[in-house]
Amino acid sequence: MNLRTFLLGTCSAVALAGLAQAETLTIATVNNGDMIRMQKLADDFTSKKPDIQLEWVTLEEDVLRQRVTTDIATKGGQ
Repeated sequence: MNLRTFLLGTCSAVALAGLAQAETLTIATVNNGDMIRMQKLADDFTSKKPDIQLEWVTLEEDVLRQRVTTDIATKGGQ
């Protein structure tokens, strides 16, 4: 095996390892009928995308609005 083949193989392995890691998507919502619909749709989503985990955060509407506004303003990524 030459050095080039070794380096290409190593880079490919590192790239694939990064792709294999599970991701978590945080969904902030208020406790209402829309949340129930979203959770039903979530089962279909996670069956098609098993590498993505869903984390549900349920808040009062005024708290949710404030947190989303702050997160967007600070580019917090929550």
